[in-house]
Amino acid sequence: MASPDFEPERHTITAITNAINAVVTTLAAHGYSSDEFVCLIVPKTYGMHLDFVETKITVTGATTFSCDLDTQGMDAFVVPGTGTVAHVCPVSESIDNVAT
Repeated sequence: MASPDFEPERHTITAITNAINAVVTTLAAHGYSSDEFVCLIVPKTYGMHLDFVETKITVTGATTFSCDLDTQGMDAFVVPGTGTVAHVCPVSESIDNVAT
């Protein structure tokens, strides 16, 4: 029996601050917990380009989290009218596969 592929749930990013510890806002509740690692994927059309950047997060709200990513020197995050959506997804998920 083949094991299912892991396909993490993606969340649309609506904002990222320019800060020492960037704050990310998602369109809907993300369900993450502090100290998790996520992957940020932000196309060049958003100004701030993050190409599969992994970072540790601290949850600050249902749709927000801060991360260990210094974005001060980057272009501002601006949602373009069209194109690929910026998104975030967990790097891995916890799976209990210990035999009992």
